[in-house]
Amino acid sequence: MHNVQRWWNPEPLDFLCKFKAALDEARLEDVPARDLLLVVFCRLVINFSNAAFNHQSMSFKDKVDNGSSQNRPQGLLFNTEPDLAACATAEGQYVLDSAADNPSGIGTIVAGDSRSVTAAVHGQFDLIITSPPYPNRMSYIRELRPYMYWLGYLETGRDAGEMDWSAIGGTWGIATSRLLTWQRSSEGFYPSYLDTILSRISHADNKSGVLLSNYVAKYFEDMWFHLCDVVQVIAAGGTVHYIVGNSTFYDVVVPVERLFAGMLTKAGFREARIKRIRKRNSKKELYEFDVIATK
Repeated sequence: MHNVQRWWNPEPLDFLCKFKAALDEARLEDVPARDLLLVVFCRLVINFSNAAFNHQSMSFKDKVDNGSSQNRPQGLLFNTEPDLAACATAEGQYVLDSAADNPSGIGTIVAGDSRSVTAAVHGQFDLIITSPPYPNRMSYIRELRPYMYWLGYLETGRDAGEMDWSAIGGTWGIATSRLLTWQRSSEGFYPSYLDTILSRISHADNKSGVLLSNYVAKYFEDMWFHLCDVVQVIAAGGTVHYIVGNSTFYDVVVPVERLFAGMLTKAGFREARIKRIRKRNSKKELYEFDVIATK
């Protein structure tokens, strides 16, 4: 990871390295206990980090290290550095306790591209409940990089960018520059009011207007291809629920819920309706919605 010292201070970083090395040396392949230990490790990765989650997008906790006595925090009377081994033990007990109550039933995880659902699953389904990425330029790869690198899913920064480019709504790393030259498909869903919104974003008094206009357009184009494909695996009378949030760019409101309802109808669903769920913890005009439709 780039600038790994920004993520972890030396002592926690050393502890994490030793924890992961011991776990790898144990060679617990395909053993349920390994999964639980990896969950414990991932909890430690983020708990020991300097990451802050007081905003919808991850940031870093403020550090005061400029040598100025005026800004230096007052020294503590006692050494309150956490016992890292004790923290790991506590996390292990927490994970073990939570794993004791296993739900009944069987779930299946299927890897595939959501824009081509029919290539990943077969048969007909009665219900879909999902919350896809919102068009708010939040990159899940950016948020998950610590886990992805530590667990070996990513090896270089470019790997993260390539993965984000393949995801719906991804704009991390190389995906950002590619958006500038991205061209929309003639088969996309572009009602006139969306074209107006895209134009307003593009012509905003900001150097990133074109980039973000392309981002919004690509997001809805990807979701349009998803909906056109997913309708084929929904049984007659089946219902879909899409939990989505609206967004703003340069004070231009993007009515995500209206666009989803329109796309669902155009894709072959009926009785599309919008249910406002809750106010989001951000700008006053932002809400989350349940967009519902029937096959």
